[in-house]
Amino acid sequence: MRVFPKDPPETVKNKRGQEVKVPKQFWMDTCSQGPVGTVRLPDGTTQRVILTASHCVDGKLGNPPVSDAVTVPVNSGSGYERVGRTIKSSHVPPAALDLSNPALSIKAPDWAVVLVDDSVATSNLAQSRNANGGAQGDPVAITSIRDFRTLAPGEVSVDNFGQPICKDGATTGRSCGTQLGRTRNGVYSWGLRYQPGDSGGINYDPRDGAAVGVSTIVFNSLGKAQPADRIIEDAYGVPDGQVNEYFTPAAPAPRDEFIPFGVEAQYVADKIAQDNPDLHRANPQQELGNALGKAQQDARQAAESALQGQLDPAQLQQVARDNAANISYWAGAALAAGSSR
Repeated sequence: MRVFPKDPPETVKNKRGQEVKVPKQFWMDTCSQGPVGTVRLPDGTTQRVILTASHCVDGKLGNPPVSDAVTVPVNSGSGYERVGRTIKSSHVPPAALDLSNPALSIKAPDWAVVLVDDSVATSNLAQSRNANGGAQGDPVAITSIRDFRTLAPGEVSVDNFGQPICKDGATTGRSCGTQLGRTRNGVYSWGLRYQPGDSGGINYDPRDGAAVGVSTIVFNSLGKAQPADRIIEDAYGVPDGQVNEYFTPAAPAPRDEFIPFGVEAQYVADKIAQDNPDLHRANPQQELGNALGKAQQDARQAAESALQGQLDPAQLQQVARDNAANISYWAGAALAAGSSR
């Protein structure tokens, strides 16, 4: 699943302050498909929907506003076809996603509902290819929603402890692990190895094909999925214990083969190189050294300001966050460059 800005900027400044021409794919939010099925509304009408994560369709803080159109990649990473539009979302706060507020990360709901276009065929088969195009295992039929007892805010339960769980995702493909516990808006597990791009992807019980939730965030190796039953309850006002009376998984049908995430990423890199022939290539090791030097300089300036009684705590925190982000970026780039040699 891919979501784009309404008006994607044609350029962006890189870490060196250079103006870089970028394709629209540079701005896309990359996620994975969650449970697909039909919801019965109180008035007797129905909606064909995809359940996914809020942060997959709401856009990122600081990025351009996104369109409600949800697409899938085709044509070697350069083309996209619409499959539906976002109609409901919990609008998860950014502080819950970046883990700067761990308590909020635990309690905040992170769900969205995509209305499937009439022209689009659906399937209940869970399957994925990882970023390199590799697939693990056969398609799995999703049979129902795991309808947990809804917990009160702040309540923790281990009634699912030790139960198996698997996930399909666009970055890491399929992996399986063990459920550890749950909160009102989280099913916690070990071993699923979520990575960016896996968000929104289906989490299910391999024993019976029940959809457990959709991938949201990871705390080190501890994964959090938004419970699928809570999505239906919150989005449609369905009473606890009655989710499967209102939601029916799609019928089995062959799935289309979409373009792997890695192909898209390579297309973006090639397009940027093609459109910016004079772009100065950064040396990650050198830039990491520059970032560390700037952090040390800012630390000395903060110490001098403190001695003079002119320290602004809020400004200091912002400078610290900026330096940490810069160091983290170039450290990752340096590590990637070293491993590719």
